[in-house]
Amino acid sequence: MSETSSVDVDADRDGKKMGEGLRQRSQRLIVRLQQMQREMESNASSNDLSANQVVNPLQPQICWAEARPHPNQSQPSARSNSRQAIPYGVPVSAPAPVAMPLPYHVAFATYQATMQIPCVQPLSHMHVVSSPSHRLMAKKKSKRTLRNEVEALQDMVKHLSHLSPDVNAYACQLIRKNEILSQLEWSQTRSEAQPQQVGYQGRHRHDSEVSATNNGSHVQQHPKLGRRQRNRKKNDGSGSNGTQSQKTELEAMRSYINKIVQRYVGMDHKLSEDLIFKGNFSDLEAHAQRLVAAGYGRIVEEEIRVNRKNNRQAFIIMSTDREALERDGIVLLPVARRYAFEGDKVRAFVLNPDTQGSSKTAEPSSGGITGGKPSLSLADGEELSDDTESQGSESDTDNVVVISSDNCPKAFVIAITKQTELRQIVGTISFTNPTKLCDDQLFYKFRPYDLRVPMVYVPKDACAAHIGNKQQIDVSGLLYLANILETDCNGHCIAELIQPVGRVGNLDDELKAILFHNGLRDIKPFEQRFNDIYSQPSPPISQDDLHQRKDLRKMCIFTIDPMTARDLDDAVSIEKLGDNEYEIGVHISDVSHFLIEDNELDNIVKERSTSIYLANEVIHMLPQSLCMRCSLLPGEDKFAFSVFWRMNGEGVMLQKEPEFCRTVINSCSQFAYEHAQKIIDNPNERFTENDFPTILNGFNPDDIRNRVLWLHDIASSIRKTRLDNGALTINNAKLRFVLDPISGEPLSFEVEKQREANRLIEEFMLLANQAVARFIHESFPDIAVLRNHPPPLTKSLKALREKFLALGFELDYSSSKALQESMVRLCNEAPNPVAMNACLSQLLMKPMARATYFCSEGKSEPADLWHYALSIPIYTHFTSPIRRYPDIMVHRLLAAGLKYCTPPRRTPDDLHTLTKLANERKYNAKMAGDDSANLYFKRYVHNKQGIYMRAVVIEIFQHMMNVVTLESGHVISINYKMQKVLVDTHGAPNYILIAERNLKQSPRKLQLLSVVPICLIIWDKKLTGFLKMGEHI
Repeated sequence: MSETSSVDVDADRDGKKMGEGLRQRSQRLIVRLQQMQREMESNASSNDLSANQVVNPLQPQICWAEARPHPNQSQPSARSNSRQAIPYGVPVSAPAPVAMPLPYHVAFATYQATMQIPCVQPLSHMHVVSSPSHRLMAKKKSKRTLRNEVEALQDMVKHLSHLSPDVNAYACQLIRKNEILSQLEWSQTRSEAQPQQVGYQGRHRHDSEVSATNNGSHVQQHPKLGRRQRNRKKNDGSGSNGTQSQKTELEAMRSYINKIVQRYVGMDHKLSEDLIFKGNFSDLEAHAQRLVAAGYGRIVEEEIRVNRKNNRQAFIIMSTDREALERDGIVLLPVARRYAFEGDKVRAFVLNPDTQGSSKTAEPSSGGITGGKPSLSLADGEELSDDTESQGSESDTDNVVVISSDNCPKAFVIAITKQTELRQIVGTISFTNPTKLCDDQLFYKFRPYDLRVPMVYVPKDACAAHIGNKQQIDVSGLLYLANILETDCNGHCIAELIQPVGRVGNLDDELKAILFHNGLRDIKPFEQRFNDIYSQPSPPISQDDLHQRKDLRKMCIFTIDPMTARDLDDAVSIEKLGDNEYEIGVHISDVSHFLIEDNELDNIVKERSTSIYLANEVIHMLPQSLCMRCSLLPGEDKFAFSVFWRMNGEGVMLQKEPEFCRTVINSCSQFAYEHAQKIIDNPNERFTENDFPTILNGFNPDDIRNRVLWLHDIASSIRKTRLDNGALTINNAKLRFVLDPISGEPLSFEVEKQREANRLIEEFMLLANQAVARFIHESFPDIAVLRNHPPPLTKSLKALREKFLALGFELDYSSSKALQESMVRLCNEAPNPVAMNACLSQLLMKPMARATYFCSEGKSEPADLWHYALSIPIYTHFTSPIRRYPDIMVHRLLAAGLKYCTPPRRTPDDLHTLTKLANERKYNAKMAGDDSANLYFKRYVHNKQGIYMRAVVIEIFQHMMNVVTLESGHVISINYKMQKVLVDTHGAPNYILIAERNLKQSPRKLQLLSVVPICLIIWDKKLTGFLKMGEHI
């Protein structure tokens, strides 16, 4: 084995001295191999194994070799998706070895190649990389490291494989007997290995290179690696690196533009020469003008938005109304957006909408048997992050033009007209293996947490101050804040390190990073002076306070909130006025009484705009002392804004308009949803003081019990009417964690359940928001702050309907009412209602638009005000002023409409700006909350060393499928190449076939709505799923 390794090393060297050494070593190797051949012939004879015996035929779908071919018989071709053979050379002076007659095609790690398999030693001592067990938190190696290891193994076995048929036969026997090797994917390719001479030409091969040119002979490469090498920036030392890189980027831009235009006009129409882009980046404006003149599209100057999960996809935001969802331009290539960042204002050309049918390109239908082997190999076009490359411009799919079917018209950026000021990012940096981007400077790779940002590069010299005399292990695991300085013409983001944020793996530091990369880096604790303003106990209510307020402190008013809630915005009351007549009140904390418009604290709060709910804490919008001053705690006098209705027991209004007024209330009890649900579940039970929290102000459990039941009956009737009128309800799982009080680590989790008590409060809050929206819009038609929800994308719903129709389920999306009724009907008809509900909830969220705040100026059409999901003509947010700034603006409008104060001083332009900020903050806060929940869930899975769950299939692709877990609601991508089962993808995207490795059972068909058991583990710091087909569902 040592001589063979020496041949492998020396084969890449040159010189007369090296050649002489090779000749000597080759002669020794020949003697050694002859000796080994005689020993193996003896072993074969003792085992009754003929030299001509080969592997028995196995099942054809695994593509094992059928039989040893006759010398005069042509060999069957490899599978269409097999990799090509890589021929290897031998020393010049060595005699050509006998070719091993039965080579195999091996899929190993992230690299596939044809290699000759020897077996001159027992294989029991060899370590075979396998898919990670759920009990083993293995550290994933980088693709480059794995490729180097595979190359070394290939070079080692290539010489041993040219021994004799005896070696081949013995290897086949051991492969069949070895449980691990027998599960590898083998396919017959060529019957001969072409010997080549190896000599030195040019520079020595670097470790990161896959192959080198040998004496001008053509060397076939793995397709993915070949493409990576072609995309990689060349540097031959002649100073031509920049020119070559720019040419590559320019060619990608030309290809992209010509493809989207060609597909716009139709593949059967030939483009005229003047409409084919052949120029430079400076010619983009002129070419766009020609396309406009041809009537193909238009030029716009708008903001660009980057897909949060795929920085290669971006959108040109051209409107804030419903039409934008069908008219926003989509840019499918980083170079095609000129490497613009999220929020940059760009000048872009956008193709016309509605004629994109010809641009739809189905996913390739070619399938194959994959999986069933210890492999991490990737399918073409897929990317799995590793230690060295993830999102950078060196990725092999960065500038690969793929035109997908999409609802949005395609676009390209002509120029960036205004850059966003937000150029600070947080991420991790690797202080090893620096990359040379130019001839004289090395850069470290900085991997951003924000996936909208591509790989960032930091000059090595600029990192000296951060490394200093520290050990590499002390700095490699740190989270850093970096500032992006520039983006060069090749798309490389050059940055400088600012400061460490914390350490990877520390929960507090990871949460800080989550806030940073979700655009919440400016959220800081309030200065102590703001907390001091409201730190003292509230003063007694004076006569001046009651001058414009109703005194309701004697009324039975109480709150119903989550068990751990501390910010109590809302309270409810109900009084029976007659046999079938009730007065219902909703009482909301009057935060606007304390927060004066445009004072210092108000300006800070409006920038924060919302409270941020993380998995372990709440970052309040208001100072903590003001939160407590406003919170409707029991036994304390509080200022409130109240809404009253008169209705009967069926929820029918007995008066035309509700009553609005400022009030002073004193809550008698702080109920949790669990307490109210206990009453609803046991309406005839007599409760005592021990069953509930403390009840004050002279009321008793029966008073609360009766009122909860009245409210429940009326809320149920209102809800039924609302759903009958077309309201749509889509519930996504929300996790709540139980944390260790000392370490903060997650101990367990549960999914928050929506029960009748939750819906009771929800119905009356919705009723209050609707009533206030109508009032402020009638009072101030140009400055009302409202909330709109556009209808979903029809094209996406149509595609979803076709998927369900193929399974025999009818999905009607003609209206929100029809869609809601379809969801209920499908869940009732499905064999597994839970799986159907989880699948529908996830798939229906994709075509849904986000609800947004807006100023009513210029919104006169009913469609401008309509709320699709609630199916109501007008809506706003009024009921949560402690945690949402738009609610405070609505309170001020309501007070002005009731003549309590003068109208707000803010203009419509001011309100447009504030509502836009509120939309951004609300979305960023939601994403931060989701990211924190995912962080704690991953930490929980890591601590448990893997967990088992059931999941339902929601999407199937050629190389992966998406499932949603039934116990937690997480969407998990299942990569076929990483599975321990065989996967037949010929039926994708409609279905796939999977089978156990040993094929003792018939393959199982997986399609939309199929329920599968999976194992969740943390792999490369990501939540990763593995199919467990042998487990009982």
